[in-house]
Amino acid sequence: MPCTTLAVAALLLLQPASSARNDSIQFALQRLADSLVAARPRLPGIIIAVESKALGRTWTVAAGRSDTARNVPLHAEQPVRIASNTKTYVAAAVLRLIERGRLALGDPLSRHLPTSLDALLRRDGYATDSITIEQVLSHRAGFAEHPSVPSYVARLRTQPSYAWTREEQVQWLVDSLAPIGPPGAQFRYSDTGYVLLGAIVERYTGQPLGPAVRALVGFERLGLTHTWWETMERAPTGVAPRAHQYLGGFDAYDINPAFDLYGGGGIVTTMSDLAHFLTALLDGRVLERRATLETMLAPRSTEMSGYGLGIFGTTARGLRGRGHSGFWGTSAMVFPEAGVTIAVAMTEQSELRGVNAVMGAVLERVGAPAGR
Repeated sequence: MPCTTLAVAALLLLQPASSARNDSIQFALQRLADSLVAARPRLPGIIIAVESKALGRTWTVAAGRSDTARNVPLHAEQPVRIASNTKTYVAAAVLRLIERGRLALGDPLSRHLPTSLDALLRRDGYATDSITIEQVLSHRAGFAEHPSVPSYVARLRTQPSYAWTREEQVQWLVDSLAPIGPPGAQFRYSDTGYVLLGAIVERYTGQPLGPAVRALVGFERLGLTHTWWETMERAPTGVAPRAHQYLGGFDAYDINPAFDLYGGGGIVTTMSDLAHFLTALLDGRVLERRATLETMLAPRSTEMSGYGLGIFGTTARGLRGRGHSGFWGTSAMVFPEAGVTIAVAMTEQSELRGVNAVMGAVLERVGAPAGR
């Protein structure tokens, strides 16, 4: 055996067991990502980030292609549009404003909305004097949502460069759909509700939504160095190119971000940053008071395994998780019993339905015990 090989072998023998285990986890996660892409012909690529509080480690892997037309490999630290995962950041920002005394969960929506948006909603029969901030955060305000109108989504293909305004999106809701019922009567997921919350955040901070959420949530303090609000902020220096994301095979890379920008979505980030944000949130490092976090997490309905305020539940490998998912194929969940946070980007939107199975496989590979 050559001397150099003997030296390497000696170093491996001296390597701490914990370091060897971490390397084995990285290898197992990479094999998982590779196998998922190989088994799913419609899945261009996948990124998986795992943050373990117990081990004080983060692993990030990727497999597949970032750009299928140019055969460009997908890398683990490429950012993606996270769509509705953004709602958790927006909800946290609203709760920070509540902690500062600028508004309250029980306040009527009409007290805080810009007058023009309030008038639009009233003309369509929305009782904004009776709708509360809490009901909007928990999707119990009686709103339908503008993306559910087929003609709205159809514009992704026919006019992908169209730059929507917030007012146009609310107008689209008003012109196309009626209220689904009185405030508080039922759960109905609504992007439009979070578009309205975005307008409130801008009103009380005097800033565009991106910089406002950054300051309220504390991106810099948390070390979220690869997270930004598309078009409202510059991409961070040194960040990798954004990965392509697909809708039924259609490359959505060049779709104008204004399609989903004003609070229901809008953030671009890496999976490692997304996992770190969610870990910090549930650790109590985003909101000032523990009671505020408990209020955020408390389910207001049984839908989506218990939707709270910008956050919902899931179960993977028998373990309970809390987090959110996004239209373009992203999902992030904290599993407190395991001390693990998982963020996944599946770059074909239709493949997101299998994300719980992916998270279960990830939990198994990091050694998380199965729940009941």
